[in-house]
Order: sequence, then structure tokens, then C-alpha cells
Amino acid sequence: MNIHKSIVMKIGTLIFNTIVVLSFCFLEEIYAARGPCTAPGLLNCTCADGGTIIICSEKGFTEIPSPLPAITVTLQFDTNKVSRIENGAFSNYPNMRKIDIGINQISWIDSGAFSGLQSLTTLYLDQNRISSIQPGTFTGLTSLKDLEMHNNNLTTVSANMFDRVTLLNSLLLNKNPLLCCTMVDFFEWIPNQRSLRTLFGTCHDYNTQTDINSFDVSKCPVDGQWGSWSTGPCSVTCGQGFINRNRSCDSPSPFNNGTDCIGSSTDSLSCTLAGCPVDGQWGSWSTGPCSVTCGQGLINRNRTCDSPPASNNGTACIGSSTESLSCTLAGCPVDGQWGSWSIGPCSVTCGQGLINRNRTCDSPPASNNGTECIGSSTDSLSCTLAGCPVDGQWGSWSTGHCSVTCGHGIRYRNRNCDSPPASNNGTDCIGCSIDSLSCTLAGCPKSYGKYGREAGSWIRKTRKWKRITSRYY
Repeated sequence: MNIHKSIVMKIGTLIFNTIVVLSFCFLEEIYAARGPCTAPGLLNCTCADGGTIIICSEKGFTEIPSPLPAITVTLQFDTNKVSRIENGAFSNYPNMRKIDIGINQISWIDSGAFSGLQSLTTLYLDQNRISSIQPGTFTGLTSLKDLEMHNNNLTTVSANMFDRVTLLNSLLLNKNPLLCCTMVDFFEWIPNQRSLRTLFGTCHDYNTQTDINSFDVSKCPVDGQWGSWSTGPCSVTCGQGFINRNRSCDSPSPFNNGTDCIGSSTDSLSCTLAGCPVDGQWGSWSTGPCSVTCGQGLINRNRTCDSPPASNNGTACIGSSTESLSCTLAGCPVDGQWGSWSIGPCSVTCGQGLINRNRTCDSPPASNNGTECIGSSTDSLSCTLAGCPVDGQWGSWSTGHCSVTCGHGIRYRNRNCDSPPASNNGTDCIGCSIDSLSCTLAGCPKSYGKYGREAGSWIRKTRKWKRITSRYY
């Protein structure tokens, strides 16, 4: 027995060692096949396993390169700067089985971005900035088994995101700000997913965190929804009428502080039954010409019973369909003629001015489509009255000479009342025609002479003070 057990253990050890050696050989073969990708747009990436594995981690990409090689099976695209997955980014890749675009900056995924990935089994979208997923985003991922969306900004998850996704085995939603009561249809979807074995995530349940596997949806508010409209009779027995109808907010009724139905519970629709009898009514009279070109004449006119015509056994119009009215035309055309010009005052009381005058087209006025007077009804003539008074204005001051050649002196100046001079009884210039100003030239040479250092001082002489300066020659 011991010999047999020993043989079995040796055989087991041999098999284990063989598996380990084969595994290392397999991994060595894969890694030995690694090298730079040669496809356009992927030159910074690493390719392995004959180009079926593309590794573009931490390369600073801002978008998914397109196109990728058709043989791609695995795309490792984590830790980049992609912010949006556009429609068609992964179209027509039937061999793709795994995509890792976690740890990017994705905030939006276009509807249809993952179309054409019917063989995809693993999709990592974790650690991005996704706040919402559009309905049908994952439609077409019929082979998807593992989906990671943890560490995003999702506030709700809806069942319609997973339309036709029936093989999902693992769904990671943890570390998202999910709101429990916005996910009722998702909670109702979960029990029907027989293949779903792993579901991680929590949601906010009135300020508490609840595991999404144990949340009780019966605590959520239920908003009211309208039921079907009732059908009532038409308001008339013939012709046009209304059907009044109503509905109830009971499909479902508001529950747990849910909102009432929005809109009216009553409505009216038009209804049309067999035509009612319509009595005929006259239309408007036609307008014809006068029977003469001037003076008194007749206008013959007619009307039709069509507003509306009699129908559905209604009575015909009462009265005649023809009528005559008297008409009076104007006399012959008279062309207008100007009357005399009016005479107005001069626009000024002195000097040059204007006389405005006017005339009227009344001699005779135009009548009976005659032409109006030709020319202007207003005119202006110049007028000259006695000259207006002109007040005198001073001209510029003349420039005089200083009274000394050095030191302080006086400059005299004058002006004339000639800009203009006074005329026609205008007033003369006001003020003086002569003026004096102090002037200062360069200082005179200093010499003390017999006065010594007191030269240039003030002394009193003949009851006035005068300034003297001693000069010595």
C-alpha cells in the first residue's frame, strides 16, 4: 500500500511539475512575442501574441485609436486621458473579447459606442467620471460576462442599459453615488438574471448606505400615473360636437409621498356625426359698373345662395338674387390753378432777411380727378431793411517797449475800438484804450561807489520814496 501511495505521489508530482514547466514555457513564449505595435496610431503601444493583444496603458491617449487591427482580442487601454467613447469607436471587431479602459477621464459614452462587439466577455470602465449611462449602451454585447463600473459618478442604473445582455456573471457598481429609489426597474431586473453571480454596490437610502442586493423597493415613493381615458357620448345628435372624457390617477396611484399625476383629469375631443339640416344663406352682393360715365345711373348686382348653400334638407335662401341700385358719378375733371401769393413780413427788423409767402391751389381747386397745381405752394424772397446797430469791440493790444534797458520798468500799450467799430447807433467800446504793465529786464550792473553797501536801498526824497542805484564811473 505504501509503495502504491508513493508511486501515486511521484506521478502527481511529475504531472504538477510538467504543468508548471509548460505554463512557464507558454508565458515565456507569449512574452517573447511582445514588441512594439506597427499599426498606425499604435506605435507607442506594445503588441503580444501575434498582435492579438494590444497594451496601451499609461500612454497619454485622449481618444481610442481607429481603426484597431481586426484580429485584436484584448485591448489594455487603462490609465490614459480618454474623456469620451464615441459612436462606432468599437464597430466591426468580432474577435474582441476583453477591453480595459479603466482609470481614464471618461464622462460620456455615445449610444452605439460598443456595437460590433458580439464576442466581448469582459469590459472594464472603472475609475472614470461617468455620471449616466444611456439606454441601450450595452445592447449588442450578447457575450458580456464581466462588467466593472465601480468608482464613477453614477447616480442611477436602469435595466434598459442591459437590453439583450443575458449572460452577465459579474457586475461591479461599488463606490458610485447611487440613489436607491431611482433604480426601481433595475432592482426588479436583478432577480431575472440567472447567470448573475457577483453584484457589488451600495446606494443611498434616505441618507443611509444600503447594499443593492438587499434594498427593499417597497419603501420608495411611487409617482402617480394616469389611467386610460373614459369614452363618453358626442354632445350633439348631428354635425360637429364634443366628447367629454376623464381619467383617474390610478395606474398606479401616488404612494409613499410620490407626486400626483401631472395634467388634467378631463379633456374634450371633437366628434362628427351625420350632417344637420343647413338652411341656405346669401353670399355677398357682387359689385358692377355704373350704367353711365357721369351723372345718375344704375348698378346691377347679384348674389348667390352659397354662404352656406342649403343642405341636408335645409331651406333655400329667401329673397331675390338680383338687385339694382342708383349710382352718381363725378363731373368732368377740373385741373387746379394757383391763387395769388400771400405777402408776409420781413423775417428781421433790420439788415438782410427773408419774406416767406405762400399760395393755395384754389383758383379753382382740382376736382373730379383733375391734376393738382404744378409747383410749390411756398416761396421766399429776400428783404433789406435799415442797418442794424453794431456795438464797438476792442481790437488787440499793441506791444510797446519797456521804459528801461535793464531792471524794472513800465511798458505802455494801446488798442483801438475797431473790431468792429460802433455803427448804426451801436454802443462804443467800454474800457480804456491805453494801459501800462510792469516789465522786468536783465539786472543792471552793480557798483557801490560813494554810497557803499547801502546802494539800492530806499531813501525818502520830496515826500516820496524813490529807489536809486549808485553807479560809479
